Amino acid sequence: MAESDATFADAPEHLEPQSAARAALQHLADLKAGVNKEEPEGRARANSCAARRQTPSSPLKPFVPVDETPLSETLKQPLEALRTLLPSSRPKSYSGLWSALKSAIGKDISKIAVPVQFNEPLSFLQRLAEDLEYSNVLDAAVAQDNSLLRLAHVAAFGSACFASSAEGYRVYKPFNPLLSETFELIRPDLGFRAVGEQVSHHPPITALHSESQRGWVLRQEYKCDTKFRGTLKIHPRGLNRWESPQGDRITWVKPQTTVHNLIFGKVWVDQEGVMDVVNHATGEKCVVHWFPYSSVGKNFTRLYAEVFDEHGAIRYTMNGGWDKGMVLYEGHVPRERLTPHPEQAMQDPNALMTVWKANVIPEQSKVMYGLPAFAMGLNQMQPNICPTDSRLRPDQRRLEDGDMEAASNEKRRLEDKQRRDRKQREAQKISYSPRWFQEVHDPETALPLHVYTGGYFDAKQRGEFASAESWPDIF
Repeated sequence: MAESDATFADAPEHLEPQSAARAALQHLADLKAGVNKEEPEGRARANSCAARRQTPSSPLKPFVPVDETPLSETLKQPLEALRTLLPSSRPKSYSGLWSALKSAIGKDISKIAVPVQFNEPLSFLQRLAEDLEYSNVLDAAVAQDNSLLRLAHVAAFGSACFASSAEGYRVYKPFNPLLSETFELIRPDLGFRAVGEQVSHHPPITALHSESQRGWVLRQEYKCDTKFRGTLKIHPRGLNRWESPQGDRITWVKPQTTVHNLIFGKVWVDQEGVMDVVNHATGEKCVVHWFPYSSVGKNFTRLYAEVFDEHGAIRYTMNGGWDKGMVLYEGHVPRERLTPHPEQAMQDPNALMTVWKANVIPEQSKVMYGLPAFAMGLNQMQPNICPTDSRLRPDQRRLEDGDMEAASNEKRRLEDKQRRDRKQREAQKISYSPRWFQEVHDPETALPLHVYTGGYFDAKQRGEFASAESWPDIF
């Protein structure tokens, strides 16, 4: 049996397309059913604690795939060699920025049509998939025998998605995906496949499903509240859920982001708040602390985290920064005893291990929207993609090619088309449903979560994307 197939050994060989949604929903129901199973009577407390730190007390069956096409087959499909630079640097253009900002003050910026000058040549579907730049951290998590160390790795992964915004160059906004827009990301070199869909337009909600040949599954939903009052505050509300072959069920919500100096001065961002990363299978929790500039000054990229066991005792401590990485210490090390400088933290010889290290941002990224090398390959055309894929967006493609005027015209055309399509649905009293995802309530957090119902990679394997007439005409 191939390595990627072994992960799904308990899955049925064939899953009928009409039962795909039921399989995904049943999987979540099974998670809830396993939460309150009791430990066998008479087990010594020490043995019980040790067992929980090694394997969750309520082991689950491996993730049941909802595509007939095995992951190993998808990873065999031909791909273009990945580029590490964009075709063109960002054109200089500032017209319309002030008028757009004035109209946005005090409002939810997601409902404002901003000029294309604000955008980077990626959609938010691709920006969410960019989290997988650090999929190696999740691979390392699966390799840990200790559930607390797996939790620490997942917490570091949840912190890594902000690394590319630290230098102050990546300050542009991804394109809002159109309703029904999709994005696939297949990386044979990294051993995963992912598919995302824009499942709602107002409010904007983006869903992403990723699965790895290492056996982990990542389900992400991104939605947020935004307000602009000179600074832009972004409050994420979407759930992230990671499931391991060992049975871990770990959830978190990303912290608040603030974008400063949108009107005058150099634009920069910071994060603030507390991110609770919870393993619902074991009762363990990692608390990650984010520090805004207003409280810590120039060390605002610092991260400090505590890893608690199921009894509330701190077993590990992490220190670092969301622009550099995180290192781990055994036991509880108070924040005041650790360096507040992320770069120094990454070189601390007293650390037990490096849990995550940020990739170096290429020098050329300064003139290419601040994108890291991983992101520069996301909009590269690939064969056999769905006609609704973000790579086919004409406004985004024109911007990537350096034609700001054509990008602006295409962006306006697509926004007008989307409004017409919405009005037509309303006139015909047609309710919209996503094609690849279905909303459920996560059984352990009670938060809404769009779960992948399957079929995308089967359609790709059968060559169904070759016929554009069979898919929504969103571009």
